[in-house]
Amino acid sequence: MPVLPCTAQAGAVACRLPAMDVHVVRHGEAEPEAARGGDAARRLTREGQREFARAARGLALLDPEIDRILSSPLVRARETAEILREALGGPEPEACSWLAPGTAPERVLSALRGAGGSVALVGHEPGLGRLVSLAVSGRAGAGTPLRKGGVARLRFEGEPRAGEGRLVWLLTPRILRRLGR
Repeated sequence: MPVLPCTAQAGAVACRLPAMDVHVVRHGEAEPEAARGGDAARRLTREGQREFARAARGLALLDPEIDRILSSPLVRARETAEILREALGGPEPEACSWLAPGTAPERVLSALRGAGGSVALVGHEPGLGRLVSLAVSGRAGAGTPLRKGGVARLRFEGEPRAGEGRLVWLLTPRILRRLGR
């Protein structure tokens, strides 16, 4: 059990939860359609695999210690999460139904409460962009669009809640690939 930083003021003890970093990762370029299984079975293209591998190496240089990789259950997101795992040297990706397309961003923030540490979320647009907007501004709206293979890093001082996140950086896949050369 981690020890929380606490202060005593006027007989009361106030504890601050540790900060949480959330890396919001859009999956790499995928096939336009799958031979079987519909949208959920679409795989990354070879180019998508190669480009995201370079982008993931760039991300690993910026933030080499990600504690958990959480992924949409759709094939293209799971493949992207696996490439990220390889670039980071672990941990194993975990499939989360609440990262599937159509999930409300409020549900994603709620699911992250108690996770702590540094987490990568691998999923889809427009949900991820709406999550970034909700975290930073308190409103999901049209969202902050992420390009395929792009990453936004959010920081929460304590539990993740709407409007309480800070956008640390938002990088296009092109910038991440240049870092990952």
